[in-house]
Amino acid sequence: MHFLVAWVAFLPLIAFSHPLPGTPSVEELELPSDLGKSQREFIQLALESAAKLKLDKYLYGSADPSRGGFDCSGSVFYLLKKIGIDPPRSSAAQFDWVKKAGNLIEVPPDTTKLDAPIFTKLKPGDLLFWSGTYTPTDGRTNKITHVQIYLGKEKKDSLPVMIGSSDGRSYRGSQRTGFGVYNFKLPRPTSKSRFVGYGTPPGLGE
Repeated sequence: MHFLVAWVAFLPLIAFSHPLPGTPSVEELELPSDLGKSQREFIQLALESAAKLKLDKYLYGSADPSRGGFDCSGSVFYLLKKIGIDPPRSSAAQFDWVKKAGNLIEVPPDTTKLDAPIFTKLKPGDLLFWSGTYTPTDGRTNKITHVQIYLGKEKKDSLPVMIGSSDGRSYRGSQRTGFGVYNFKLPRPTSKSRFVGYGTPPGLGE
């Protein structure tokens, strides 16, 4: 018995990790016919970057793919810089940036469904903002803690999707980690996190 316990104790630890997020092509999305050229190019860049980079971890403080991962606002920062837009670096600052430009649509906290009227203006390329996903300690002046980019819906079943860097969010039934495509859904009413709003990045589609 003692031998068995000792043998088990020395078994190598197995590291379990989540698979990469999704990487559908732009052709697999239901993009509105009136979506602007710059939004289409932005979405295509985002999808192609995720497929090429294959970043399988969430790396806090990183906006540089050569480090092996991004944090959420780092992925947004990286992609917007690629198309010639100069955004702020953090999710909180990106929220203020969109709001100052008059592009922010704030979502009431009791909203539970994506077919609510407040989402009628949501379009691919918009930034999505959450609060409460963690407790920030950097003195930010708002409660925003997470940001992603809305992609629209996938053609095969109208699944709402988004792209960015995350840790543990889901895509098509399984938890994923890294930079790529995730399901876009609102937090459960019992969740500490809250979906706060969305808006078009200044300079995109102008």
